Amino acid sequence: MINKIVHLIFVLGLMLSGLQVFGQYPIQLGPKKISAERFSSDYKRLVESDSIRPDNKAKFLNDYLDYQYKILSAEQSGLMQSPGFQEEYQSFRKELASPYLIDNDKVEFLVREAYQRMKDEKQVSHILVKLGINPSPGDTLIAFQKIENIYKKLKMGEDFSQMAAKYSEDSQTAPKGGMLGYISALQTQYPFETMVYSLGLGEFSKPFRTKTGYHIIKLLKSRPNSGKIRLAHILSSAAVDAATNIQVEAKKKIEQVEEYLKKGDSFEEICKTYSDDPYSRGRGGELRRWYFSSDLSEELQDKLFGLQRLGDISAPIRTNLGWQVFKLLDKKPLLSYEEMAEFIRQKVMSDEERGEIIRQSFMKKVFAENHLKIDDVNKKVAFERFSRDRIGDEDYLKFKLFSIGNKEYQIQDFYQFIQAQQKRKLKSLGYLPSVSETIYFNEFVENLTLAAEEQNLEVKYPAFKEQMQEFLEGTLFSKITDKEVYEPSLDSLNQIKYYQAHLADFKLPSRTLGKYISADSQKTLDEALALLKKAPYPMNKRYPDINFKLGSLEMTANGTKLVSDLANLMAKNKDYILEISGHQDASEKDTLSQGRINYLVHSLKSKGILSTHLIEKDEAALVNLSKSDKAKNARLTFKLMSYSFEDVVKRFNAVKPNALEVKEGYFLEGENKFIDSSPDLGSKILEDGTRKIYIEITKKEPERVKSFDEARVSIIKNLQIELEKDWMTKVKANYPAQIQYSELDGLMK
Repeated sequence: MINKIVHLIFVLGLMLSGLQVFGQYPIQLGPKKISAERFSSDYKRLVESDSIRPDNKAKFLNDYLDYQYKILSAEQSGLMQSPGFQEEYQSFRKELASPYLIDNDKVEFLVREAYQRMKDEKQVSHILVKLGINPSPGDTLIAFQKIENIYKKLKMGEDFSQMAAKYSEDSQTAPKGGMLGYISALQTQYPFETMVYSLGLGEFSKPFRTKTGYHIIKLLKSRPNSGKIRLAHILSSAAVDAATNIQVEAKKKIEQVEEYLKKGDSFEEICKTYSDDPYSRGRGGELRRWYFSSDLSEELQDKLFGLQRLGDISAPIRTNLGWQVFKLLDKKPLLSYEEMAEFIRQKVMSDEERGEIIRQSFMKKVFAENHLKIDDVNKKVAFERFSRDRIGDEDYLKFKLFSIGNKEYQIQDFYQFIQAQQKRKLKSLGYLPSVSETIYFNEFVENLTLAAEEQNLEVKYPAFKEQMQEFLEGTLFSKITDKEVYEPSLDSLNQIKYYQAHLADFKLPSRTLGKYISADSQKTLDEALALLKKAPYPMNKRYPDINFKLGSLEMTANGTKLVSDLANLMAKNKDYILEISGHQDASEKDTLSQGRINYLVHSLKSKGILSTHLIEKDEAALVNLSKSDKAKNARLTFKLMSYSFEDVVKRFNAVKPNALEVKEGYFLEGENKFIDSSPDLGSKILEDGTRKIYIEITKKEPERVKSFDEARVSIIKNLQIELEKDWMTKVKANYPAQIQYSELDGLMK
């Protein structure tokens, strides 16, 4: 009895175990098993993203199974093993892995640090002792001793600016006592910036080193960030070392510009006539960037940031380019952290020195998480014996050098890495640079640790695993669908074969090409026929004139809004054509009317309006509005037209509802009794009660089969449906399904 009970319990256990295993995989398509967890996750994600409706579960399940069958078909076809697929997969994996292979906490710290520093601008002077790239130990020592001697003299009370003028090797700032002007974050080398922001007012630093050499810096002043400005300029060009006569002419020219501006002449027009800057002259002097105070030279900072109101114009300023007059176009304070964070993050990530800090911080974490263990004794052996001759079977070559996780690396692995790197450097550079064993060792360890970290990303980060799975399946789905459906459907021989086998599916019924117009009166019909003779059709919409200040291209007060409204009108009505007529007063320059047209066309095109929808008409001074008020003649006028006859219909029906009805194109038999009742080609006018009817018959076509070219779009579409259906039938026959519908129904609740 006991044995029977034991046997019964054993059998029951097996049955329950089997049910549990099957319950874990409610979908099995041939060899492919889909877990309840995976199915539930896919369903919830699609519902939450509004890709499917929860009230249509049957359709979702059918589509889901078809999708999984297609993935199975791709897996069984060997697509994943193809070199092209693997290259695409690994490329995406590398790109997706990038955010996971970085110390984001350190990045965030450096971004916030940079923004905090940007709140203040620091005026500094410095003394530089230069060092070349890869200096020798001897050159480094000489430079260090020199900067140390300067530092000692400063500590003894020597004047900083005099010492800079005497000893600094920065040729640009030494004559100015080392003066660099105001700087802010992200504008100098990171060690330099860090030292600047660590000093108190009037303090000078200890000597420190950057890629440029050794520095000592002094903090002179500090002020809140001035924000940024956008400028336009007029340039009278004269190099600093130009001949005296050129200097004199340049100064006379800028003084003439200043006189015109004081009289109220347009800055933009003066710029186009007088500026020597060919790049900005056509834009009225606009400089297409924002300037922070620290972007400008010392002589420009205070003068340009001192301009208060938009439109303010500076006095002439002598710069390295010559003489310049500036106009303030826009001014903004320092943005909030949220507004600037992404910009700063990009700067931080592209900064070489900050990047190295981020890398080192990340490597420290990765070494710990991957359990890097270095055998220091064998490391010393590896370094000491690298330069010795070797046969290749020496015992020490198999000494353990370090381990990453459970994987060990030997001295011979390290040597092979060095030899490979030396070959690569020799091939790319043409010579073998001197690189220490320590540098090679650090590079070897870091490369292997990063590789181990990258291989383990799916285990450490479920989100990464999920994204890679989505990419894998999405790519498989796309490629197998291309192979089985889209590529065969685009083969012309397949298309012709399908067309010939399904001619009955491509019949065109008998139809008539013509025009039908129904009007409420003969007058309406006559007017409509006159307007509809040729596209574009004139419209009765009027648009207000845009007025300009006399003698300039500057619009009057409401001009900007009118331009914006006009752009919106054209954008909303894709069939509209705009005729722009430019006008000027007889007292103005001959080119102003065309200039006004050009200005508006440029504005509209910048807002996405196509030039093919714009007609330019330069009227010059031919059509004046006023003899006494000349300013009224400086204007643009507009005429609206449309390529759509529906806009003409709207024009009539806006005055009287249902005044006009127009239909044009092919009419099927039974669609319009007036078209059907006219067997002959040509036009005629009929009456239908109180309405006047105009019909015009251009062509009559009997029922026929569409030509191959006419039917091609439908052929491809139908062929794709057939190919997909045949493909799914074949796949489902090869891989029978086992589906637990009741369990799936429960998972979709």
